[in-house]
Amino acid sequence: MKTPAFATAVIGLFLATTPASLAQAWDFSMAPGPRWDSATTSNYFKFRGRAYFDIADVDWSSPLGTPPTATDEWRTVWFGVEGQFGDLKYVIEYDWLPDDPAPSDVHLTYRLPAGSVRVGNFKTMNSMEEQTSSLNISFMERGLLTDIFGIDRRLGAAYFWSNDHFTAAAGIYGGQMADNFQLAEADDSSALAGRITWHTEREDSTTIHLGASFRSLDYDGGTRLRDRPQAHLANNFATADYRTGRALGEADSSDLIALEAAVIRGPFWAHGEFARMTLNGQAGDRAFDSGFASAGYILTGETRGYRGSTGVFDHISPAAALSSGGIGAWEIAARADYADMGDAGLGTIETLTLGVNWYVERSARVMFNYVSGEHNAPTYTETSDVVQLRLQVGF
Repeated sequence: MKTPAFATAVIGLFLATTPASLAQAWDFSMAPGPRWDSATTSNYFKFRGRAYFDIADVDWSSPLGTPPTATDEWRTVWFGVEGQFGDLKYVIEYDWLPDDPAPSDVHLTYRLPAGSVRVGNFKTMNSMEEQTSSLNISFMERGLLTDIFGIDRRLGAAYFWSNDHFTAAAGIYGGQMADNFQLAEADDSSALAGRITWHTEREDSTTIHLGASFRSLDYDGGTRLRDRPQAHLANNFATADYRTGRALGEADSSDLIALEAAVIRGPFWAHGEFARMTLNGQAGDRAFDSGFASAGYILTGETRGYRGSTGVFDHISPAAALSSGGIGAWEIAARADYADMGDAGLGTIETLTLGVNWYVERSARVMFNYVSGEHNAPTYTETSDVVQLRLQVGF
């Protein structure tokens, strides 16, 4: 792999500015990962990382292929750095999976008098589910719509703004970042995206969140719409193949509109989203719908975190962690997903996910999911029943 020029430049910026800051003293902490904060300014530097190890038992039935054989995997092994110097914030993170290494968040954010500007590799601003960190989602996999509609990271530039109740963001993007970590585009696709959210906290400490987003995407060679039934060790369900030379015809572009809502009241939370994506190209206009409804309850009384400045769920911190002699935090949750693939002749996909999460520490949890999924196509049916476990650490 070539020298990561962008990463080197950002780390160089930190090293070049550190001597003067050190003269003002830095405070070290584990919050929960290694972090250094300036004693006199808002400057800081910290390491970021996460690792998820999954184990699954998959009961798969389909006339289209054989059942999956893998029963465990490293789902994610991220490591990187984050810091701030003055009005400039930087993030560099890479997924070091041996079979599929790839850059994740690699960007610079500059704070303006009103809002901020970001450049680099980051997600298009669609879906509360997708914008919430995988460290803080309540199920092992995100809702169907996030993968079916291909919400992803791309090289781009965006503007972000927020106040006490609203957030707004809009960006222009090129293709996905190439694996060589040089900020080179892997393809010639491009996108425009935006998101707005509103939230309020009532006198009874109930937080209400509403949001909407859009994405207009021009493809380079078409696209595929497909997803596993909320289990990464399962096979893919229906695949609508709109790539170059395929029978359905090549998709030239797509337009996505998504709505989101959430509520948090004490240990209870609920969250739902709906999205529609229309494809344009040789096969004519095609529309696909997907949505989910989910809810959870924290048995030990903690409250699910919420970050109003970005309109996303935040972490759950156990009131009595295992290291403090407590039992951690325990959460139960359920989610129902639906996707309509009728315009591709593939019928519908429905899944039900039941979950139990044990937050051992602020930076560690154990996740258990049972997922029942069914794909009802006009001429065949696929089913998937998965019992899966995740061991997660992150900071």
